[in-house]
Amino acid sequence: MSEGREHASLKSGGLLHRKPERTNFYMRRGNQTEMAHIPKKKFGQHFLRDESVLRQIIELSQLAENDQVLEIGAGDGTLTRALLQAGARVSAIELDRDLFSILRELAEDEPRLTLIEGDATRTDDFDFPTPTKIVSNLPYQIATLIISEMCGRPDWFPLMVLMVQHEVGKRLAAKPGGKDYGTLTLWVGHRYTVKIERVVPPGAFHPPPKVDSAIVLMRAREKPRVEVADEEGYFKLIRAAFAMRRKTLLNNLRSYVPADGEPQDWEDVLERAEVDGGCRAETLDAEDFSRIFNNLKI
Repeated sequence: MSEGREHASLKSGGLLHRKPERTNFYMRRGNQTEMAHIPKKKFGQHFLRDESVLRQIIELSQLAENDQVLEIGAGDGTLTRALLQAGARVSAIELDRDLFSILRELAEDEPRLTLIEGDATRTDDFDFPTPTKIVSNLPYQIATLIISEMCGRPDWFPLMVLMVQHEVGKRLAAKPGGKDYGTLTLWVGHRYTVKIERVVPPGAFHPPPKVDSAIVLMRAREKPRVEVADEEGYFKLIRAAFAMRRKTLLNNLRSYVPADGEPQDWEDVLERAEVDGGCRAETLDAEDFSRIFNNLKI
């Protein structure tokens, strides 16, 4: 793996297409333009069709000429074309071979577009320039997994503008105290600020999904939100705290064993951290969890 603007490997008129008749992706029927490609449910394909939503994604991306962008799930190329039109250099990942052949036609005329065929959740040899912004209408089935992977490298991905299910967006941006707040919130929030910029209704897509979507803006923090000596151990503690959401914090933490196996007096640890053992994990913020972890006897 390389740093700077070299290549990185990842584990696992209007902005809409103006002349659809130029590609075999569309076919004409009467006075309407219809899709020749049938969206595949197994790939979670919902193609963006609302130009105002597309414009907002581009605006939030804050693209300068020749900015590097990684697009995961390029689909029918709607967002890809908008990114190119805004001046970006795009590395686009697509798994569906039928769509990939259509994207290849676009790449033949656009030297700033690099295509990567494969599954972003399972392929470990994708090469793309870094640092890069991520701007994507993520396939719903893999959105959480992809975001979890990307959030480990804020040096590679300083800005992300992502379309996800609204429910996923609420989990990413949640505040302590509700059902949406949990381990995903804390993991993503450790290195990124997160904001839901817009809730997008099903009618903005073809075919329309059964639920609302959301545009989520994520910016890398200059440094992690809290300082802990062992991040792996810190998040292991958080996972233990949320293991049984109806249980108290104290009861859940009794199942946590530090890396060195040192037994803990949890009542004492929580007292020194100034955290009530009778509360539930969902009421605690990152600073609370860091105080607990930093008071362990390791």
